[in-house]
Amino acid sequence: MMSALSPASAFGLGLRSPHYDEIIAQRPELDFLEVISENFIDTEGKPRRTLQKFRELYPIALHGVSLSIGTVDPLHSEYLRKLKALIREIQPRRVSDHLCWTGVAHKNTHDLLPVPYTEEALRHIIKRITQVQDFLETPIALENPSTYLEFQTSELSEAEFMTHMVNESGCDLLLDVNNVYVTCFNHRLNAKNYIDTLPLHRVKQIHLAGHDFRGTHIIDTHDAPVSAEVIDLYKYTVKKINHAVDTMIERDDEIPPFAELYAELQSVKAIAAETQTLADPQQKKIQTAPITVRGEMKPAKLNELQDQLQASLLTGACETPEDWITPKENFSAAEQLAVYQNAYRIRLLKALQTDFPGVKKYLGEESYNKLLQEYVLATPSRHFNLARYGEKFPDFLRERLPEDRFAQEMAAFDYAILAMADEAESEALSFDHIKDFTPEILLATTLSSRAALRLFHFRYNINEYYQAEHSPAITEAESFVTVFRHEDIVWRMALEKAEYYLLQNLFAGSPVGAALESLAEQTDLPEAELPAFLTRKFKRWIENGVLRAAAESN
Repeated sequence: MMSALSPASAFGLGLRSPHYDEIIAQRPELDFLEVISENFIDTEGKPRRTLQKFRELYPIALHGVSLSIGTVDPLHSEYLRKLKALIREIQPRRVSDHLCWTGVAHKNTHDLLPVPYTEEALRHIIKRITQVQDFLETPIALENPSTYLEFQTSELSEAEFMTHMVNESGCDLLLDVNNVYVTCFNHRLNAKNYIDTLPLHRVKQIHLAGHDFRGTHIIDTHDAPVSAEVIDLYKYTVKKINHAVDTMIERDDEIPPFAELYAELQSVKAIAAETQTLADPQQKKIQTAPITVRGEMKPAKLNELQDQLQASLLTGACETPEDWITPKENFSAAEQLAVYQNAYRIRLLKALQTDFPGVKKYLGEESYNKLLQEYVLATPSRHFNLARYGEKFPDFLRERLPEDRFAQEMAAFDYAILAMADEAESEALSFDHIKDFTPEILLATTLSSRAALRLFHFRYNINEYYQAEHSPAITEAESFVTVFRHEDIVWRMALEKAEYYLLQNLFAGSPVGAALESLAEQTDLPEAELPAFLTRKFKRWIENGVLRAAAESN
């Protein structure tokens, strides 16, 4: 429900899965919820329908991490198409992303990498913002990043760069106050001067989050309450802004109980109300004077810097970072680069940790983790959705463990179960759909698979091993199983050999009668038993939701 306490500025939270049930049950007073766009644009499963439930309760803001506005690669057309479809469906309060790039050469580091603040980069990004806003048919807001290195080629400060970017592109500004604090600490800058330089009249939303202080630098971790220093900077910022603005708290790790996070938001709301009351009501809208780009262009171009940084992340090596990264007091160029190098590996390893539970149980944790590390080194991500990173892991196992067929089959099974949650939805065939069918009509009918379903023929007892609480003996014997989603639950169902082949025939497009004729040739099932076999299995498929509703009689 909408808040009655803040008629101008709005206050919300980042929607995270541990809080789903409590928010739906309690309907807490929130002005909006913000979601990570990538969690919803690449799925036709439960996440998308869950988002619709929340959209009925609260306005939704979409916040992306994969637009990669600063990359020299072409704009990602698939990503933009899917984002536009989500925008049309959700009708969000706001669409935002970051001033950053995520990769080049069709690779994705899944990190918000810094851009050099040069005139070349500025012109490139302004052009791309225009293209994105025209395609999406909506304005976007870009967020100032947390950065851990500074390119020697930069000609502007970050705040000056963003001022030019906002004023010349027409986009809005999402001001992350925590990011300002982190960046300014890491680069030994004055945070209030940074705020003063920005075009604050273009700020539509403010982010607050926690961070991890490492002594010589700060990491933007979103795993702790907002620090006192960031709250002080927030007060300074709010006092400077004389228009309604959204404020929300991000928490992405070490997520506390909802009541704790909600109480933190109420504290921020009270601080904002008090600070805004103290602001000068006569203060005019902040105007920013044009800033002339300083200095001469240095030899390194945008594409060269991006290639160099990405290569150092993928390989974990870089011989002379001091040649292109500006060292800071007690925070060398190599140390700055290492923040991104370490984050790259940790992020990908963390994404894979729970994706292949069957392989992990079979190989043991130590061997499994070693394989994951090798996979990360050998396999750059090429998809904007981090959940898809493990797609090539079964192929990787075939190369690394060519003799271990069990591990290969288990990896394929693990990934099918993981991916099934996001497959397209389709209505299940029910007894009501076929209540008027005669045996003749059924034999002439073409039956289709549910959209979210896969059939497997294994050499080993894969499903038995997967579902056992304690690892059973591995048996080299044919096994058959289907993995499918029904009513938003992913199911695994063991199949008889004849049942597998009959489903395979049906899903290949054969009418039921023809599929039965083929089955007699594929198995040793006696022809006289085929009608009873079909009746028994057909009933099982209907009861379990294996078949698609659209059954067509030929």
